Amino acid sequence: MRPIIKFIFAITFILLHPVLSSSDIGTNGSRDNFLLEGESLNAMVNIKGGIYLNQGHPVGFHFELLNRFASHQKCDVRVAPVQESNPWDLLLKGNIDILVINSETDTIPKEYSNKVVSSLSLNQKNQVWIVTKENYPILQNMNSWFNYYSYTKEYKKLQSKYYTNYRRLAFPSGPVKVLSPYDQIIKEYSKTIDWDWRLLASLIYQESKFSVSAKSHRNAYGLMQVLPSTAKHYNVEDLYDPKQNIKAGTLFIKRLIGLYKSSEIDSLNQIKFVLAAYNAGEGRLQDIRRAAQYKSINSNNWDSLKTVIPYMSLKGELPEDLLRHGSFKGTETLNFVDQIVDRYENYKMLVKK
Repeated sequence: MRPIIKFIFAITFILLHPVLSSSDIGTNGSRDNFLLEGESLNAMVNIKGGIYLNQGHPVGFHFELLNRFASHQKCDVRVAPVQESNPWDLLLKGNIDILVINSETDTIPKEYSNKVVSSLSLNQKNQVWIVTKENYPILQNMNSWFNYYSYTKEYKKLQSKYYTNYRRLAFPSGPVKVLSPYDQIIKEYSKTIDWDWRLLASLIYQESKFSVSAKSHRNAYGLMQVLPSTAKHYNVEDLYDPKQNIKAGTLFIKRLIGLYKSSEIDSLNQIKFVLAAYNAGEGRLQDIRRAAQYKSINSNNWDSLKTVIPYMSLKGELPEDLLRHGSFKGTETLNFVDQIVDRYENYKMLVKK
């Protein structure tokens, strides 16, 4: 074959390869050996986001991308956000198999540079997966799969879903259709507690700003800031899985709704009681209601209860045995309830039901 013909053939193949591969999204596996079939992998996403809205939702993006890769490879991947431990040490020790970083802002430390390898850039933010050289087969399969997947409509939707600039406030330009990347899950589980999904979304924003990697100083995790003990009670194993986290959170809310379901408590006050108990605990809310009864104040109305809370941090105002959970300032809980309800009112104007 003449050199010029070889050149034309090579250029034609390069140009047509993405087009041809886009018709096969890489899910049929006809040309893959499934070297990872049956394997269990651990991945860590060492990128901040979600709370910082201009950075998108990278943890959610990579959580979904890793799970789609695992589905294609017929293996299991457990995903966690960054922890306090050095992620590079965890990678080299084998505690994690895949480390996700932003190659624009994070550099591989010199002491690890000859021990790890990087994937292709996985999005416009130049985020990559890192594995040890011993785990290079993972990267081979991943690069091969991603070469096909990156040209699909599904991948484009995935990028749009997690890197859209979601509006938070109503503007004259009219309503929007989405609030977060997790709207469909929120809608699904809001039905189980008979809440407007926008109210549940307002609670989730308050707790995590739609960040699946959120963790509080109380060791609550994920979108709804669920405690491990609560997750265990509801047989939820992975609090960084958006669906499992919202499942655990709404099951807890369902139980709280049952506690405050009374003909003496109207629907709006029931919601406010549930929100207060979600934040401060049902025991603390019971203390507030006992204090109200002691002060001859309506214990079935949240606005009335708000007038009692200041007394709960003052010595001598209430009998010592009345507050079974101790003194309570209540500022955080008061703001928690007010801000969620106010945001819900804004969401009703901002987004279509």
